[in-house]
Amino acid sequence: MFLYDLVYRDVKSENESKRVMVALRVMYLTVFFALIAGSAVMGLSVIAGQWFRLGVVIIASVLLLIQTYYVRTVVSLWCYIAFSFVWILVMIPLEGWKAGLQNFFVPMLMLVFFGSYAKISHKFLIATVVLLIRIAFILGMSDIYVLDGFSHLQDKLLQIINVTSVFYSIVYISYYFSRTDKESEGKLVKYNDRLKEAANTDQLTGLFNRRRAEEYMEEVLRDNDGSPISVSIGDIDFFKKINDTYGHDAGDVVLKNMADIMRDTLRSDSFIARWGGEEFLIVFDNCNGDQAFMALERLRRRIMCTSTIVGDNEIQVTMTFGVSEYDFSGNMDVAIKEADERLYRGKGNGRNQVVF
Repeated sequence: MFLYDLVYRDVKSENESKRVMVALRVMYLTVFFALIAGSAVMGLSVIAGQWFRLGVVIIASVLLLIQTYYVRTVVSLWCYIAFSFVWILVMIPLEGWKAGLQNFFVPMLMLVFFGSYAKISHKFLIATVVLLIRIAFILGMSDIYVLDGFSHLQDKLLQIINVTSVFYSIVYISYYFSRTDKESEGKLVKYNDRLKEAANTDQLTGLFNRRRAEEYMEEVLRDNDGSPISVSIGDIDFFKKINDTYGHDAGDVVLKNMADIMRDTLRSDSFIARWGGEEFLIVFDNCNGDQAFMALERLRRRIMCTSTIVGDNEIQVTMTFGVSEYDFSGNMDVAIKEADERLYRGKGNGRNQVVF
């Protein structure tokens, strides 16, 4: 737990991402443990002067780890790059070329590409510089073998320690940056979904809005396999009187209550939208006119028997519905217009009814 808190502690600057610092801390710890493990393997084969150099590198890795909590990301990244060149340069004469310390250039280069916000051209320039330095190391240090007194077993153990450190550094950097990218992408997808939902939803009732209703009807017609489709327009009776008597806030409560009753009463595959004002559109996919009529009749009776409580007032509400069955001979606007005409016929005939 302590190590986790040490690595994942937040950065000093509020406007900077901590993921680069986390990766740098992991790299410093990896180098530190690789040096400690390498020191244990080398043991008495290292003379006093070489122990001093080794100790300086270990202390430097600790100090640079500490500075990740106090400096900006770009400074810490460049400190790590410089440190990598220096400690590899110092340690190859101690462990030999075959120990594989030069392979630590790979995770360093990955950090430059994943963690730096520099232009891509600058990243390739840095990569070229690292390549040239790597070549210089080959030309100048590839003939360095293990120190006198090292056994074959010590040589192999140093190689295993360093290749393991490099391997897991690469794995961690790949995992960590791909994970954070996926998390960011996931957050972006969720945010876009919320925006899309907000654009398609009536804020007051939580039902779909007219824009989404029009899109949905196009989708239904496009995907329909010949199954019946019925459309209904419903309107709250005497809604203006409710607003005038109890206020617009009470009218809003009534609208929300009607929306809740519709969602609860109609089958789950019914599409319900606020069409405008106190009007609602209901699309019954795979449902003929008679079936839609019966469903709306059940809904009408439930609304009639349900009161809306607003403060000390108990508001009794009814609704009138017009319903039509789409006959596939024209566009959906024809069916909606027919449902609307039947709605107004019901209004003229006394309200609180379903007209088909």
